[in-house]
Amino acid sequence: MEKKKKTVILLATYNGERFLREQIDSLYAQTFTDWTIYAHDDGSSDGSYDILAQYAATHDNFKILDYPSQHSAKDNFLSMLTHVDADYYLFCDQDDVWKTDKIEKEMKHMADLELQMPERPIAVFSDLLVVNRELEVIEPSMWDTIGIRPELLTTFERGGVFEYVTGCTMMFNRKARKCVICPAPKATMHDTWTVLCILRQGGIVSAVCEPLVYYRQHGDNTLGASNRSRRQLIHKLRNISNIWHHDRKHWEMLKELGYGSFAKFLYYKYLYRRLHP
Repeated sequence: MEKKKKTVILLATYNGERFLREQIDSLYAQTFTDWTIYAHDDGSSDGSYDILAQYAATHDNFKILDYPSQHSAKDNFLSMLTHVDADYYLFCDQDDVWKTDKIEKEMKHMADLELQMPERPIAVFSDLLVVNRELEVIEPSMWDTIGIRPELLTTFERGGVFEYVTGCTMMFNRKARKCVICPAPKATMHDTWTVLCILRQGGIVSAVCEPLVYYRQHGDNTLGASNRSRRQLIHKLRNISNIWHHDRKHWEMLKELGYGSFAKFLYYKYLYRRLHP
């Protein structure tokens, strides 16, 4: 008999009490229910930890990880990977809401890919609905809003310039988890780092081409959704120093993984922009 596979949702919290219950309730409303939540609070000064404790006291599949604060969302998420062993992992932000069939659809996509490529590390991810505090839709597709073409995310070289696999939409398997290097001091964010580590080892990163998460914008997001104007030439000219600094930080992360020169990074970034102006 095949061993039952373990699916875990890694929930990172920090001063998120305002929206946290709504997010957790959306997890318990999922059509796919065979999972366990592991939560780690990063030293909140509000009621976030108390909310986690209430769910842990009333749900057998809700566990709180007890270890020191990591002092950033990136390090909080990556630290949980070192504390939880599973067959499938999903990152979960504290302030979004998941569509009820998110896990079911990603699990199906994962199963189809594993059937075709059983030995490969695999991650899947989806589009998002950009919403306001009240979950009213601002943009029906984050990919369309900021210009994402997930079909170009195929190799480490090409994926090196691709930063928009949003963590809260991701699911990845055990083989993919083994690719992820932790800790990661040069990483810019946990989701970008995870994807790059998987691609570096020849893994598959594949999209479910529909929005499965209500991505809440409320002014306090660690990273929010950009808008179209940020891709315009006038914006780039006015912010060339910030863009250059961002590119250097991103390349330093890539360099840590053996990507190659800054010139190589700029070349692949140019190619991506040509393919998707």
